[in-house]
Amino acid sequence: MITMSVARIAESLQRDFRTAANHLRETGRRVRTTSRHYLDAANILDQWAATVNDIRPDLLVIFHELMAGPADRERHAELLRQIAFKGTAKTANEYVCAYISDRTGGG
Repeated sequence: MITMSVARIAESLQRDFRTAANHLRETGRRVRTTSRHYLDAANILDQWAATVNDIRPDLLVIFHELMAGPADRERHAELLRQIAFKGTAKTANEYVCAYISDRTGGG
């Protein structure tokens, strides 16, 4: 059962992406690495935040419904960092599809 509007789900997801991007930038500064790895991953998260409104509403609802408990939120945080560092998803839609696949045992 959906407990949030699609717009609120999108806003929450966008906030997650922006928060994670800022955290990666801060971590990169804190560890004083010369590698662009943290910055590149943060930039990917910024791209996702910019494309949240392109996600189909039905996918946002499924994403929200799979976010049932603390373990789901932890997996979301872990997965968005992993995928951002790998650079395998270029849009928020691609990330949401990857999350749904991960949580439902898809490929």
